[in-house]
Amino acid sequence: MDLILMMIALFAVMYFLMIRPQQKRMKQHQEMQSSLAPGARVLLTSGLFGTITNVGERQIIVELAPGVEVTVLKGNVARAITADEEEFEFTDADGDAVLDEPVDEADPTALPESTADDSFFQGPDAQARPEDTK
Repeated sequence: MDLILMMIALFAVMYFLMIRPQQKRMKQHQEMQSSLAPGARVLLTSGLFGTITNVGERQIIVELAPGVEVTVLKGNVARAITADEEEFEFTDADGDAVLDEPVDEADPTALPESTADDSFFQGPDAQARPEDTK
C-alpha cells in the first residue's frame, strides 16, 4: 500500500514540476503564433530578426532586410520582440536604409572601406580568388 501511495506521489510531483509547465509554455507559444500580424518584429529560432509582411495558415513571410524576404513556418518564430529589445536601427525618419559608413557620392555602388579590402583572401592557406578561377 505504501508503495502505491509513493508512486502516486511521485507521479503528482513529476506532473506539477515537468509536464504542466511544459504545457503552459506550449499554450503560450501557440497563442503568440496565432496573434502574429503583418508589421510585427520577430526573432526566428535561427537567431534572425525580421518583420512579418504576410501571414498564412501555416507559414509567414518575414522581411529580413529591405527587399529580402523569406518564407518560414510559424513554428520557427521564437518570439515577438519589442522596440526596446532592438539594439540597432536600420531606417531613418524617412524610412530610407541607414548605413554605418557614408556612401561615396561619386560612386554609390562602391563598397565601404571596411568591406573593400581583400584581407580574407590572404594567408598561407589562401585559395585562388573566385574571379581568378574563370
